[in-house]
Amino acid sequence: MFKNKALIPIFVVVFVDLLGFSIVLPLLPFYAQDFQASPETIGIFVASYSVFQFISSPILGGLSDRYGRRPMLIYSQIGSMIGFILLGIGGSLTILFISRIIDGISGGNLTIAQAYISDVTEAKDRASSFAVIGIAFGLGFMLGPFIGGELTSLFNRNAPAFCAAGFSALSILLTIFYLKEPKVHRSVPDAKTGLSYYVRILDYFKYKTLRTFLWIFLFFALPFTLYVSMFSLYANIQLGFTEVEVGRFLAFVGLLGIIWQGGAIRPLVKKFGELHLLRVGMIFLAVGLFAIVFATNWLELGIVALIFSFGSSVTRPVISSLITQVAPQDKKGSVLGVASSIESFTRIIAPIAGGRIIGGLHPNYIGYVGAALALLGVFLAFSVKFDRHHVTGEIIVD
Repeated sequence: MFKNKALIPIFVVVFVDLLGFSIVLPLLPFYAQDFQASPETIGIFVASYSVFQFISSPILGGLSDRYGRRPMLIYSQIGSMIGFILLGIGGSLTILFISRIIDGISGGNLTIAQAYISDVTEAKDRASSFAVIGIAFGLGFMLGPFIGGELTSLFNRNAPAFCAAGFSALSILLTIFYLKEPKVHRSVPDAKTGLSYYVRILDYFKYKTLRTFLWIFLFFALPFTLYVSMFSLYANIQLGFTEVEVGRFLAFVGLLGIIWQGGAIRPLVKKFGELHLLRVGMIFLAVGLFAIVFATNWLELGIVALIFSFGSSVTRPVISSLITQVAPQDKKGSVLGVASSIESFTRIIAPIAGGRIIGGLHPNYIGYVGAALALLGVFLAFSVKFDRHHVTGEIIVD
């Protein structure tokens, strides 16, 4: 896992950081409900972090090129710590919004971490080295919701936020004493160095097959984010779930995701090919989202979790791989950055849309809308020409 020992400290820092973030993420609707916030307001509250992170992340990445990875990472972690402390203090809905905005403005942790990995690895090893962030994500989002729910049960709703602040403080100390500034800052063409980066995203939609896969990625990320961001509110309203039950369920889904990604993907790709697996993954995602509205007990939810987690766990690595296969040879890293930006965008619109769906229509429409979006991705996946293992569509510029 860590052939390059320089990756160990950044993995530890990112994991601790993500653990703090994932502790409070499923609890955000509960915090807002304490102040009688409507579902629409809760959606905006959940999205507020992503709005400001979307703006600040490329700026912080550029500043890290100029002033160093460690200083900007520490700045970002301090912002997260302050945001969590304010979230724990609470007192009003306004303070809750301020807490998430502060965290979002400083929320360039992953951008800077990716830049750090780029600095300490050679180009040929870079793609596999980025897997450490994926592993940290998987572990963080398996343990975080569980810890948050249990802390709420043992103490009160403020405890998870203060615990997250503690993890942020720990990540600051790890960065100061454990993480070394890279000797060289490698500049990558079309790297995230400013807001103009988002304007250049449209350039990649000129490539026909690449454009199709980017649209598929959108119709994967949008329903997935809709589920992740709104499940707590949905489960509370429809199933009467408390913070503890939400945390345990999401931890179970995270554990399943690690199992699928660790043991199933490689043999399935080898046997069926990536495009076949993409289609199957998107179908499972759509079925899981549709079926969740009919689940009324833990056994039924467990079955839904198996279906949904398989679909999402298979689809993400396969669509990412296919995107790199059809990207221009010298733009693969940048195109993956485009996919990341698309996902960041879904973290803004999905909670807002989810709040309006739950408040204006019915909570069950979260599942119906999510399934419909995933089916659009299925349709696009079947529109791509292929042989058994490889995409045959050429990289055509329209």
